[in-house]
Order: sequence, then structure tokens, then C-alpha cells
Amino acid sequence: MLPSPSVMDRARALHRSHTSVPAFLGAQAPGTWCIVGEHTEAFGGTVVMLPLNLATAVVLSPREDGCVCLRGEFAGVRISLATARLRHTGTGSDMAQRAARLITTLIQRQMLSRDTTGFDITVCSDVPLGSGLGARHSFDTALGLALYPEAHDASDAPARARLASACSQAARYLDDSVVRTRHIASLRGRPGRPCVVDYSDGSVTDVPALHSSEAVALAIGVSGEDPHAIDSTSPSLNSKDQQARHRLIKDATHAFGTEYLRLLPDATPRVLDWLKAVFAVHGPQGYPSLEEAATLLAFWEAETRRSHRLVSLLRGRRTDEVPMLLNESRAAITEAYQEEHTPLTQICLRHGAMSVRPAHAGLSRWVTVLVDAEHAASLHTRIVQEEIATSGGQGLEVVRLHAGDIAHVPHGA
Repeated sequence: MLPSPSVMDRARALHRSHTSVPAFLGAQAPGTWCIVGEHTEAFGGTVVMLPLNLATAVVLSPREDGCVCLRGEFAGVRISLATARLRHTGTGSDMAQRAARLITTLIQRQMLSRDTTGFDITVCSDVPLGSGLGARHSFDTALGLALYPEAHDASDAPARARLASACSQAARYLDDSVVRTRHIASLRGRPGRPCVVDYSDGSVTDVPALHSSEAVALAIGVSGEDPHAIDSTSPSLNSKDQQARHRLIKDATHAFGTEYLRLLPDATPRVLDWLKAVFAVHGPQGYPSLEEAATLLAFWEAETRRSHRLVSLLRGRRTDEVPMLLNESRAAITEAYQEEHTPLTQICLRHGAMSVRPAHAGLSRWVTVLVDAEHAASLHTRIVQEEIATSGGQGLEVVRLHAGDIAHVPHGA
């Protein structure tokens, strides 16, 4: 049997079939698994993120009309032709706008020529949309790397740091749910190893692999689910709740003159005292309640400690203690963001999973699971047989999570 074509080969072939010209530029970037800590970025916490062997490839060729035309597929979900104009982002599909905004940001940062007049872009990805594994972030990274040759060398940390910053800024213009660590891990991590980003000091390091011969990591969810169609009444996704959390952090850091609340000594009592004063003068509108703020601050501090504990466990090769830590994180997320345990979580635990954690709470219904190798093969069958309420067993997908390469330009791209 011939080997299946790589994601880059598929992207090149699809591009040529639609545009009748070969791809001029190309790069690929991995999906990413948020192991722990992803909710602590704005607080100044520590995030542990693994680049996966699920990749997104982007190829492109120039056009002359000032437009970005995008097509492709994400794990079998086709993206029909979508168009957005450069320097006039705001119309067009989500992915086309995202591409146009990134290209505009690169031009504004003098990382791409101002003579740029548009591109035909083709994307092919093995990362399911809505899976919480960073499908859109991997698209940003691959497109940015294709357009910024200074970052092609994986050892050029400054260039890759600039590109990661540009990707995050551009994506945040259209999407409040951007996880900066996904871009950083894809560009500045090391192949096959979890990336550790500590926002309090800006350090980017790595730790030994999470996997062992006795355990398998899985992502489980409904394939093809659009993350933007998820019920917006979820407290962690609700725009008002999200804006209130962001405002709390932004205004408190400004009031105390610190870059991150984590850098503030005795942050929790001082921020709560400040918030009481704000309520007394301006009222509580636009902020979490005092009780919610206390819960959030305690969660961010505890989740940061869990990230540090995970780093210690992995460096000490004590992987048997990791499932308990991830279950603690799941319980804390449920309390802090008022997330309900999904039937999928309960069923996975009932059928042998050592740990279950949301792939990204509020943005995806998928879960990530650590399970004994001997139970991994049967877990999918058992879940479907239970006919869980959220999917009725229809379209349920199980993806094995393996460590992969970081973003790079394949030979010939």
C-alpha cells in the first residue's frame, strides 16, 4: 500500500487544481494540546502546551487585485472559496478575514512588503475545527511562517518571537479567545516536547514528554463542530462574562502599575479591596461580582501552581501523578467558570479514563483524556454504545494525541 500523501502534498495538489498555478510559498504548523494553565495567560500565569503531530499546511500564490482568496479543508470539513480585502478587513468569511488581518499586520510591522497585492491561499489540515486543539491558531502560524522567511530558521528565537506576537495580535483583532501560547509553542517550542511559557518573566522552556508506554492521550468530541456555534449561554463563553473578566484584569493591572497581577504581592486581597472601592464610586457594572472575582483570582493562582507542579512531575519522570493533577484542574475550571460536567466526561471516567479535562473550556465541547494503553482501543466503542446525549453517538471522533514537530517549511515548499 502506498503511503497517504502528507498534509503539505495535499495542500499543493488542491491549490494547483483550483488556481492552475503551482504554490509560490508554503509552511506547516502543528495543532496544540493545552495540557494545563491556558486560562492564566492574562493573569501572568504559566501554560504547558504540547505541539502535536496533527498539522496544518498553508500554501499560497500571489494575485494582483488586493484580495485574499482562501479555500481548503480542516480534517474533512471543506472551506469553500472565501474572499476578503487587504487593509479593509471586516467583511468575508471568518478564515479569509483572519488571513487578511494577519497579512495586514505583517505589513504594518514591516515584516512583509507594502507592495503586497493579495494572495490565493489553500489550507489543508488534520486538526478538527472546534476540537480545542488549535486549528485556527495553526492556520495563523503556518500562514505567517510562509510569509516571513526570517523565521524559517527554528533557532532564530527573536524572529520567531516577533512572528508569534504578530499572529496573536492579528487574531485577537477578530477573536477574543486567542491563546497566545499556541502561537508561541508552535514557533518556539522543541519538537516532541511540551512547551512551558511563564508569562511573569517571559521565559519559554520545555519539559520531557508527557506520554509513557502505559498511558495514551486522546481527544474526543463531535467532528466538524463549529466552535462559533457553541451555546453562548455557557458562562465561560458568554461575551459579557468574558468582557467582565478581561476588564477586571486590565483595569486592576493598570491601577496597580504592574504588567501582570501575578507580579503583585498579595494580589487577591489587594485586588478585592480595590474592586470594592471601584464599586463604591462607579458601581459594579462591567465587572464580576466580588464573589466571582475572588473565585477567579483564587483559580488563576491555583492553576499557575498546578502548571509548576506538572513541570516538576515531568522533569522528575513522575508521570503516574499527572492524571490526578489534570482531574484537579478540571474540577477547578468547573467551579471557576461554572462549567457543567458533560456526559462525555462522565462516560470517559466510567470506562477507564485516568483523567479527563476540557480541551478548552467554553470554546469546545471536546475533552482530552489520559487512559491506560490497554483500555484505549475499547474506549471509543464504549462511548458510542452509551449513546451520549450531546451527540447521540453520531459523528463522534477519537484522535490520538502524539507529540509532533514545531512549525517549519517543508522541503520544496
